[in-house]
Amino acid sequence: MSEPAKPKSLFQRHENLRVLSIFIGFVIIIILLQLITAGTNRFPTFISPVNLLNILQQVGVPGIVAIGMTIVMISGGIDLSVGMLASLVSIVTATGISKWHIGVVPSILAGIMTAVVLETIMGYIISRTKVEPFIITLGGMITFQGMALLLCNSREVIMNRELDFLKVNLIQGARDPFNHLSLIIPPYVLIFFLIALLAGLLLNYTKYGRRIYAVGTSPQAAYLAGINVQNMKLSVYVIMGFLVGIGAVMLLARVNTGIITLGQGLEIDSIAMVVIGGTALKGGKGNIVGTLIGIFFLGSIGNAMNMLRLPSEVQFVAKGLVVIIAVSAGDVSTRISGFLSRRKELRWRAEQRAAKGESVESTK
Repeated sequence: MSEPAKPKSLFQRHENLRVLSIFIGFVIIIILLQLITAGTNRFPTFISPVNLLNILQQVGVPGIVAIGMTIVMISGGIDLSVGMLASLVSIVTATGISKWHIGVVPSILAGIMTAVVLETIMGYIISRTKVEPFIITLGGMITFQGMALLLCNSREVIMNRELDFLKVNLIQGARDPFNHLSLIIPPYVLIFFLIALLAGLLLNYTKYGRRIYAVGTSPQAAYLAGINVQNMKLSVYVIMGFLVGIGAVMLLARVNTGIITLGQGLEIDSIAMVVIGGTALKGGKGNIVGTLIGIFFLGSIGNAMNMLRLPSEVQFVAKGLVVIIAVSAGDVSTRISGFLSRRKELRWRAEQRAAKGESVESTK
């Protein structure tokens, strides 16, 4: 008689459920804290429509970069240069508009193409050598910082609100029913969701997406299966460059100034969002839905800390702890489910031995 298949736990069957449950628990705690401090007769401002839309505005740009990071990390790579590359793109775009006077659209295209070309160069080096992507992109980060400083002469490049069309309110006149504040949805929020949708479809329903997973799981096996591993690794960095370019333009529209610090920390936030969402650093595992949960989770932490009027130092501690807990929870749940599965298997074997013993005695 064949042994029974080991049953999978609920968290193993639904890989995004673990981080979603942690996220929901966090939201419940924040709501309870607000009800305790402000009184049960007031609606919790954390889940008010105006604040939820505010969170969307805050995570829109890092979310776009995080989606690109998800694709790169599923393929087995990583990119530490996205923060400085975003700063470089913002300076190129702002300089093209305010100093070179080449027009808004050509300046935006120049900024995006700068990101695509530079990421393509890094992707080519990574895909054609055995050097770790961590080292190559770390060098890229330093290089892009120097290029940005040379281009702007270590000064900020101020525009005259030429990109305001990217942050107009698409629901002008709508108000929050609880506090009557104006609701705002800028175009870049919709662009963020559109990119997330397209990336999800790409990974789940195309041959290209399946090949990305195959390369991340085992490059050798993917090669033996006829996949051009080098070009696949190159292509994910081209996509990363395109999304960084779009995100940088959106970020520039928000602040109206091209400056070296614009993308500072963007690589840390995007990697944290992706890791919280369940994407494996070793590659081959992850999805866009999990990344979206990680994006909203990390954005909600900063928003909640501001609402509770906690200092920024506490926010860094909270974000770091969430990353550790979210990643560790996966290993803990796997160990627990494995322990329970072994107990069930031992019980089944004991029952089988007992049944065989009874059948032997009955034949005698």
